[in-house]
Amino acid sequence: MNTEWRRNMFFSLLILAMLLAVSAAKAQDSPRDAIELYFRAHASGDGDFIRQAFAPDARIEFVENGQLRQWTREEFAQRFRGPAADEYRRVRRVESLDVNGTAASAVVTLDYPQVLFRDHIALLRIENQWKIVNKVFSAEPTEPAQEALNKVLKNWSLPFEPRKIIGNIYYVGSNLISSFLIVTPAGHILIDTGHLQMLPLVEANIEKLGFKYQDVKILLNSQAHIDHCGGFAEFKRQTGATVAVSKLDGELMMQGGKRDFANTGAFGNGDDSGYEPIRPDRIIADGERVELDGVSLTAHLTPGHTKGCTSWSMRVEEHGRSYDVLFLCGLTVSPFKLTNNEKYPNIVDDMRSTFIRLRGMHADVLLAAHGFWFDLEGKAARQKKGEPNPFIDPDEFGRHLTEMEKDFEQALQAQERQR
Repeated sequence: MNTEWRRNMFFSLLILAMLLAVSAAKAQDSPRDAIELYFRAHASGDGDFIRQAFAPDARIEFVENGQLRQWTREEFAQRFRGPAADEYRRVRRVESLDVNGTAASAVVTLDYPQVLFRDHIALLRIENQWKIVNKVFSAEPTEPAQEALNKVLKNWSLPFEPRKIIGNIYYVGSNLISSFLIVTPAGHILIDTGHLQMLPLVEANIEKLGFKYQDVKILLNSQAHIDHCGGFAEFKRQTGATVAVSKLDGELMMQGGKRDFANTGAFGNGDDSGYEPIRPDRIIADGERVELDGVSLTAHLTPGHTKGCTSWSMRVEEHGRSYDVLFLCGLTVSPFKLTNNEKYPNIVDDMRSTFIRLRGMHADVLLAAHGFWFDLEGKAARQKKGEPNPFIDPDEFGRHLTEMEKDFEQALQAQERQR
């Protein structure tokens, strides 16, 4: 029995060794494989991956204080001393890759919370293995998170003329951050308030249309980022509206947006600049309805942009016809760390499921959490000219899905490969 066990163990180890050998032989069959090893060094903090990715006499070159500096492969490898605490916020991308015979060149971006690195990499195929033979890089400090956030919020929160969209749906948001009012005789429903500094603009827009913001009875959320729900706590105090959100985004809102998975540039992960926490009054499940005086909105969980990203659908009547309206949460994930993200390991699966689900839906009118996702400015201009309702476009939703799915797949391909 002991002899048989040893024999089986020997063959098991032999097979494992063969598999590892095959894997190693294939590890650098393409220039991208060598770059992936380089990425793995950054992700893991393990310098051995540098030794595998770079040729022994490779040089790493950069400018410091106006002077040329160089590291050898070994000097570079020794700089890797374990994974970074903010690894889940670090995004690495292959911006371009050109291959000509046994030579290749690539431009790689390492987008880190404090520094943006841009690498220009030269590779050669040496003894059937692609190796990095030279890396020239620049390092630019990124703008402080709070300053960047303030700048974005200011530029995205400029006044915008409120307007009727269709039926009992009105736009009351800013130039780029959406807020939608659904009017009923028994009170109103509001989808998103914007951030706290934008809240007075939303309230003024509601009043400008002839309604009272104090009559809002239900407050819905698309996504739990500061630019969409940063004003919830204050609006709740002013109106007493019932706050209804998804479970996962509700958890994020109770943390004031902190400890989010995302690396979204100016918005960081919420830790850099959060918002006043708020506890939801009602947790909404997928497919659940929110109703007020005959108006019914259905929640559709479309995770990816946030873990609990919620799109809302409803039907409206106008001029004797019924229309399907979709308030889309958002499908942008290309700035995020899509692969090997411990804070959101299933982000890729969630996004693909979201696209599949949305492909099965229909929308005559596409609305979304940001104006640039549904051409708010262009449609408002055409509406002002008296053209037929430009917000009615049954094909727009499909076009938008195609565009965003392409953006997602390209970002995924450019980033680290999943391991």
